[in-house]
Amino acid sequence: MSEANMTLWERYLRYFSEVCAGTRPLPPGLTSQAEDEMAKVVELQTQVLAMGIPAFAAACAAQDGETIPQAELDGFDLQAVLQSLEEKPAEPVKTEIRNIYEVFLDSVCLEESLLAYLIDLLRRDDRAGFKKLSQVAARTHLDMDDFRVWLGNKELLGDEEEQLCVRVMDQCLTRLMDEGRAEVAAALLSGDEKTFLAFRAEAPELLHLPAATYQWFCKNYLDRYYPVRFMIRANGVTL
Repeated sequence: MSEANMTLWERYLRYFSEVCAGTRPLPPGLTSQAEDEMAKVVELQTQVLAMGIPAFAAACAAQDGETIPQAELDGFDLQAVLQSLEEKPAEPVKTEIRNIYEVFLDSVCLEESLLAYLIDLLRRDDRAGFKKLSQVAARTHLDMDDFRVWLGNKELLGDEEEQLCVRVMDQCLTRLMDEGRAEVAAALLSGDEKTFLAFRAEAPELLHLPAATYQWFCKNYLDRYYPVRFMIRANGVTL
C-alpha cells in the first residue's frame, strides 16, 4: 500500500478523534444534534462514511489552511488500508482470562471511530463488514452471531457478584437514560468515581446495597466490557 494512502488514513483518524472530542469544529457538511457523547460519535461517523473519508479529510485540512493534493485524495483506497492492516503478524493468544472477543473489543475501543463503526455494522447487520473489522482488530474472522450471543449473555459466565452488579447497574443506567440524564450515564460509563459516589447516595437501587462500592463497580462492570454493551444497546442494537 502506498505511503500516501496510509497518511490519509492517519489524517482521518486524527481529525475524527478531534471532532468527537470537541477540539476541532465540525467541518462543512457535518452537523450534530445529539447531546449524548456516544450518540454524537455514531451520528458523525455515519455522516463521514456518507461523505467519504477523502472529502472529510480535505475539509478538515482546509480548516487548518492546508490543501491535500488531489492525486492523494483520488488515489485513496480504503480496502488497501484494511488489507495492509490485516497483513500485520502476531495473532493474539486466546486464553481463558482474555478471550478473542475481549481482544477484539480492546482493539476496537482504542479508536472512537472504530467503535462507532462496529455499532453501525451491528445495527445494519452487516456480516461481511463485521468479519472484515474483526480481521483488522483481532487478526481473525469472528462470526457476528457468536459475538452477539457472547456479549449479550456475558454475565452468565460470571459469578453471583458480577451478575448482581450487572443487573443493578444496567437498571440504573437505563433509568438515567429514560429520565433524560444521559450526561450522568455517560460519566458513569466512563468510570468517573465522583459521579458514581454521588449517584450511589441518591440511587434507590444502590442505597441499601452495602456491596455497591466504587471498587465493586469497577471490578464487576467497568472492567468487564459492560459499558460497551450498554452503549451498543443504547444505540438501538439488539444483542
